[in-house]
Amino acid sequence: MRIIDKYLLMKPAIRMVIEWPFLIASGILGALFTTWRIPFFPISNIAGIILFVASMSFHMKGHAVHKQADQDSEKIEELVTTGMFSRVRHPMYSSLILVILGLTVASGVVIMILPAVLLSLLTVLTALKEEEFLIRKFGDEYRQYMERVRYRFIPRVF
Repeated sequence: MRIIDKYLLMKPAIRMVIEWPFLIASGILGALFTTWRIPFFPISNIAGIILFVASMSFHMKGHAVHKQADQDSEKIEELVTTGMFSRVRHPMYSSLILVILGLTVASGVVIMILPAVLLSLLTVLTALKEEEFLIRKFGDEYRQYMERVRYRFIPRVF
């Protein structure tokens, strides 16, 4: 398995320890060393905080439904296909992307957009890699789930 594949499928708590300090440090450095700000202060900051809190709440509800979500992918024993997982295949990844976006907008620092895009891309790649893994692990059961739930992140869009 390639290094990037191992990284994408590693325990989410470990990835969080790597990725979040990177995002936060970029916001701090951007605030200290650049004058570029996201427009419409303070409305944009408030909107970012609301998005951050709402997305974190949605993510935590996902953990309540998917009790194994914080484990290594290889330790997942069963598919979760109910609740929010009956609408999109990766609602918790969707919420993480929105958390990152909310934090970026709340910070008001334009330079934070770059790491936010990078971390969002890594999140999408993680979902794609996880789907490959789940097809290998659960076979037809996961393929049937993919047919029933066509969208990965946003209902009726993507």
